[in-house]
Amino acid sequence: MDRRHILRASATIGMVGAAAAVASIAAARSKPATFVLVHGAWHGGWCWARLRPFLEVAGHRVTAPTLTGLGERRHLISRAVTLDTHIQDVLGHIEAEELSDVVLVGHSYGGFVVCGAADRRPAAITQLVVLDGFVPKDGEAVLDYAPTAAAYRENAASSESWNIPPLPASAFGVSDPADAEWINRRLSPQPVGTYLQALKLAGGIASVAKLAYISCSAPALAVLDATKQRVRADPRWRFVELAEGHDVMVTQPQRLSETLLSLLA
Repeated sequence: MDRRHILRASATIGMVGAAAAVASIAAARSKPATFVLVHGAWHGGWCWARLRPFLEVAGHRVTAPTLTGLGERRHLISRAVTLDTHIQDVLGHIEAEELSDVVLVGHSYGGFVVCGAADRRPAAITQLVVLDGFVPKDGEAVLDYAPTAAAYRENAASSESWNIPPLPASAFGVSDPADAEWINRRLSPQPVGTYLQALKLAGGIASVAKLAYISCSAPALAVLDATKQRVRADPRWRFVELAEGHDVMVTQPQRLSETLLSLLA
């Protein structure tokens, strides 16, 4: 096919066709993987909708569970929902779907969730990927990193019905008005118990064969600085930096897919 025909064909394909052109190279050099994508605070499984086709057209299986109390499961929000609830959501999803050799990806707050899940069931995880998120140490809670921790604790103590209101999409590095509107209308409060509970780790993550961290730096979130410094200094972690915003799965799904596929090698 000459260049004229290639350009004409490219003009007629949509997002999935574009994904095929980009991801087929990566697919050719790696066996099919099973991605489990875990969203961050205030989001839901919906946030991966633009990324999934790029991974699937490359021949990989992709699932994106929504954590309890968020997204289409927001009606289940309560003070009983904790970090352990979300870890069990992921472990239950892996068990119910009978998944193995999982590439477990956690975004933002989801870093706490996937680290907890990988620690408890490392045999099911081939690779752990934290996407611009937290990599907590044993005994840490999300509020240990939050500059507004005192206010959150005070609000939680004053009302059993209080949960953490969502930040606007602009806080996640989203500048395009259409993208921001798409995100903002889907965000929902975060169960405060997920921020209050400390994570207990038993060393199981050390059994996971491959660890990777994708840092988003345009703009970078200051709340993640300590995590990134620690991960950069740890030789067990492969560190990749993208000059993209925090919600890169929405704003630049093709570039994120290329990065995730490159990590399979």
